[in-house]
Amino acid sequence: MTAPHPKEVVLGLYPFTRGVAFAAFHSSLSPVDWGMKKLQGDKDVFSFEATKELIAHLQPDVLVLGDCSRRQSRPPSDLGKLHKRIAAYAESMLIEVHVFKKSDIANCFHGVGATTRYEIAKAIAAQVDALSHRLPPPLKPWNSQNQRLALFDAAALVMTYYCQKKPLTQLAKK
Repeated sequence: MTAPHPKEVVLGLYPFTRGVAFAAFHSSLSPVDWGMKKLQGDKDVFSFEATKELIAHLQPDVLVLGDCSRRQSRPPSDLGKLHKRIAAYAESMLIEVHVFKKSDIANCFHGVGATTRYEIAKAIAAQVDALSHRLPPPLKPWNSQNQRLALFDAAALVMTYYCQKKPLTQLAKK
């Protein structure tokens, strides 16, 4: 008798202005761990070190990053360098790396009617009970974006990875 094959761990990382959000899943609707590492010191150094710690702790098989070539929160060249550094480190650890554009994420969530960042977060919270309590309230015109949305951005990257294999509308029917 052979031991069951361990489940694949897919880690989504979303660096943002105040740290790094992460979500690790065994399958499209089965989170293993999630959270945010709050910024301490230099953004890029902290983000890279936090990523190394997450990789060591979670031992993912796949790392998913967002395409940062058009992101506004940091100069694209800085974030691009960070992503390249993270990807190179992950590949040196024999971890498969995927990078998705906003359009890939939009295509994934289009089938469930989610188009905005908040609608995507609501769609994730509706399908993944473990994350539903982390959904921030809707954005008011006088408030800034809630940091917790970054957690859902990381989860959206992971779900987009799974969506490439099977459309999101079918993932809940597994």
